[in-house]
Amino acid sequence: MTPSDKNLHRAAARVTKVFVDGKIVAAKAPSAEIEKRIFEALRANFQEEAGIQREAERILEENKRQTTGMDQRTLLVKIKEKLARERGFVL
Repeated sequence: MTPSDKNLHRAAARVTKVFVDGKIVAAKAPSAEIEKRIFEALRANFQEEAGIQREAERILEENKRQTTGMDQRTLLVKIKEKLARERGFVL
């Protein structure tokens, strides 16, 4: 389940505040621009994870007959992990 844009904006604002106020990063851009970039990165990450989830569910559904009697939830997690690893995505 992907978080709402409102929650992502809130998270991006907090991360920006910590980075800029805490002098963790030297900001060359205004805080609003940094916050926007963090928001976009978070949203892209969650969208990619949702895509991996959908692909794993599709693969599991296609192989339903072969996996009868096996724990479907465990298989879904394993398929999802394999897809993520192949795409270089960290879950």
